[in-house]
Amino acid sequence: MKHNIYTILFIYFTLITNMFSQQDPMFTKYMFISDMMVNPASTGRGDKTKTAIFYRNQWNGVQGAPTTAGLSCEMPLSDGSAGIGLNLYQDKIGFETHSGFYVNYAYRLQLQKGITLSLGIKGGMSFYQANLTDALTPEPQNFDPIFASNNKVAVPKTGAGIFLASSRTYFGFSVPVLAALIPNSNFVFNDDNAYLSRHFYATSGHIFDIPGTDLQLKPSIFLKYHKAAPLQLDFSAQLWYKDLFSFGLSYRTGDAISAITDIAISKQFVFSYAYDYTNSEFRNIGQGAHEFIITYLWAKKNMKVPSIHKFSTLPRF
Repeated sequence: MKHNIYTILFIYFTLITNMFSQQDPMFTKYMFISDMMVNPASTGRGDKTKTAIFYRNQWNGVQGAPTTAGLSCEMPLSDGSAGIGLNLYQDKIGFETHSGFYVNYAYRLQLQKGITLSLGIKGGMSFYQANLTDALTPEPQNFDPIFASNNKVAVPKTGAGIFLASSRTYFGFSVPVLAALIPNSNFVFNDDNAYLSRHFYATSGHIFDIPGTDLQLKPSIFLKYHKAAPLQLDFSAQLWYKDLFSFGLSYRTGDAISAITDIAISKQFVFSYAYDYTNSEFRNIGQGAHEFIITYLWAKKNMKVPSIHKFSTLPRF
């Protein structure tokens, strides 16, 4: 039988009061896609300008399954003491589309030699569209007026974060949506509404040298919290060989096990890939996820402040 996610979505929408997803776009390789998407304080770190294009296809084989595509650009300013960035993305699931563009700014303070504290803010617009007339309901003969028309709205949003790092250790905390405004909207707007859905993110990791080898190991953790969902953790361990390639594994609680790799095609180009194997009961319907990222990096000349990490082509964080 051909699986149809529209039926799943219909049941989902009848159980909640709002008609838009409460989830931000999700990634496995969030560090390479640009972690400034979840934490503006990480914008423009190091001495390189970075541009990345990315695509994620989730629940392979399911009609209407989530797909996410986008572009991120970031660069250091003021000899490395600040950074600016731009994120563009589109997230689609079933008959719902969430698009957005955001500008980030980060300012860095040198607390002591080798330790940097970054403070970041972001602002931009989210665009939500629900093509409810495309929905396939379990009982089409019983017409539901909710599905008689399509809805769309544009929402300005702001967010903030902090990022503390040395050359080998980092910690970050962010709230990508601190405030939002819906002008001239007919939708009810309150703290429970998806438009002002506050997600809380925390990240941390450390780089270890493996004695007697050219390898580095980085265990890391990525925490995601939303009051309407269980606390979710990503546990990852990634191994680098010089600046040529890396590979690793990640475990996302209640969801998937992932294999990840980064390959330096040249000093400027990096190709990254992740495959998620679903280990929840949903694997009986949807088969994993594929994630592709192509990153281009180039160094800004005459930087007075050194990079917060010493690695050149394959950033560890």
